[in-house]
Amino acid sequence: MIMKSSTNLGTEQENKTEISMSSRKPKENAARKAELAAKELVAERLPDEVEASVDVNTDPVAEAAATVTTDEYAELLADGRERIDAIDDQILELIIRRIETASALLAEKHSRRINPRDKVRQNAICTRLVEQAAELQGNGVNLNKHQIREIFELLIRLGVENHRQNIINRRRR
Repeated sequence: MIMKSSTNLGTEQENKTEISMSSRKPKENAARKAELAAKELVAERLPDEVEASVDVNTDPVAEAAATVTTDEYAELLADGRERIDAIDDQILELIIRRIETASALLAEKHSRRINPRDKVRQNAICTRLVEQAAELQGNGVNLNKHQIREIFELLIRLGVENHRQNIINRRRR
């Protein structure tokens, strides 16, 4: 079966993609066609119009699944953004919890006149998380060890800076 899509991007262009679906079940065919059509749409950078036509020998479910409109893409984009917002909310909540926990430990260090910075511990944290990230990455996520270290060194600095600000605020009272 051949899927054709034409887009209105100022100039008319036509892409032909041959899709072999003989070994899949009809519902899997429809899902695969919809996935390919969505990927094609994203690759074309949100054209004003997207029209997909499927060979007449397909079933109606497969044909419907192969048609992706800009409205469907907008809905997909909105759903993705909503999921990202929820993840960002969780990240912020975890950052705050981390800073609160670090603040309590740093306050204890301060009361005992112990240096708040522990480079050995900070290196151990970053090393552990770099190794953990290497095991967890997938689906196109390619964080390198320098990026992981940068993220967690920033979190550690935020905790120390927050602690210093708390000390300054207490002295002002």
